[in-house]
Amino acid sequence: MLISLIRRSFSRLTHSRYFSKLINEKDINEKNIHCSIVDPSIPLPLIIPTSGVPIHLYTRELEPQALKQLIVLAESGIVKGFVAAMADVHVGVGATIGTVFASTTHVSPYAVGADIGCGMIAAPIYGLTLNKLKESWKKEIQQKIKIAIPTGHDARVKAHRKTDNIIRNLGACTNYLKSQISDITKKQLGTLGSGNHFLEILYDENEQIWIMLHSGSRRIGKETCDYYHGVAGDQMSKHRLPVINELKYLEIDSSEGQNYLIDMRWCLNYAEQNRRIMLDELCSIIKSVTGFETDLKRMVNIHHNYCQQENVCFNNSEEEEFVWVTRKGATSARKGQLGIIPGSMGTDSFIVEGLGNSLSFYSCSHGAGRLMSRTMAMKQISQQSFEQAMKGIVSDTNAALRDEAPQAYKDLTTVMNNQESLVKIVHRLKPLINVKGMSERNIRYSKKSKKKN
Repeated sequence: MLISLIRRSFSRLTHSRYFSKLINEKDINEKNIHCSIVDPSIPLPLIIPTSGVPIHLYTRELEPQALKQLIVLAESGIVKGFVAAMADVHVGVGATIGTVFASTTHVSPYAVGADIGCGMIAAPIYGLTLNKLKESWKKEIQQKIKIAIPTGHDARVKAHRKTDNIIRNLGACTNYLKSQISDITKKQLGTLGSGNHFLEILYDENEQIWIMLHSGSRRIGKETCDYYHGVAGDQMSKHRLPVINELKYLEIDSSEGQNYLIDMRWCLNYAEQNRRIMLDELCSIIKSVTGFETDLKRMVNIHHNYCQQENVCFNNSEEEEFVWVTRKGATSARKGQLGIIPGSMGTDSFIVEGLGNSLSFYSCSHGAGRLMSRTMAMKQISQQSFEQAMKGIVSDTNAALRDEAPQAYKDLTTVMNNQESLVKIVHRLKPLINVKGMSERNIRYSKKSKKKN
């Protein structure tokens, strides 16, 4: 059944034998629902033709459902030039995670992502190296992080002291968003969230200690995305446009499209400040335990779920066009621009420098990308193998976190190799301390599993 699904998916792309030669049916993993595109003689990106714009694919492994989502976007009529699918591309809501595209006419809330402004922040600790980090400090640092920074669905008991000033200076927003700014919006500023969000202490190839975290715009970003997803559906209905695979979009020149862009920018600013508050908390903790200060001059703070206007080149032309570029689970990689590509908990992460490749809309992956769905990971990854994968790292291995185990993600080394034309590695960071937020759903799931056993 899966093989026929893949054939049907690819048959829409080409009538010929060309693309079928790229698919090795023996390498299809029924359990994880992936297919392999295995001909290594064909360089990346693979250029996949569709009846709309082509897809530039920076991976040789892809879920059939992710391929279908990419085709829907490429054939939607809202994309200019091509769709770029990053090396970590996988299924998402409305559009694949790891997708970049340009448009002059439309923006899609779920092609930006539910967690508007989700992103990374990292900085080195000045003068602190691995040989100076005492073993006793690691557990102390982890415990202080867990006390100072709310994780999961938790908010602060009392809003951070800077919150009111930050909220006032996040920029313009619509009356809709103003009505949604609540006590919880303020109390979630400076909190981590759950899922793949994390806080880590790491070291690089020179044994320099770094701090890093991954978070976004919390509840206000999700509520904003969902609201405008509904607005987009209404607008498409008025124009009698079909909604396929939850891909809904707004005309940029419409009042609804402009309102989304205004509120999206506000959420981007909220997400950036959310990360900065947590980084400041981490800096204070590190200094209180070790006496060392953070080198904020080398701080990197980036989004990987957003839409903005940029100058881009199409088809290797030197002529630039000013268009709206949407990145969902993708990192900007302009020439010389620093970015962060995190691994899963327990695996390496990377500080990278962009090479400015126009074939990916100057973008790279935002991580390793999921190999298993969360449900599949909870069912298939044993507690023993999860704990073994985290050995040597000060971390929590609660059963509720198994869906975030390293085994649930693609191999980041392969992902990095697949995007050698997009970025170069500046630092490879290895984790020492990890803190993650547990979702209520996973806590309930782990409790049920214990009862069954």
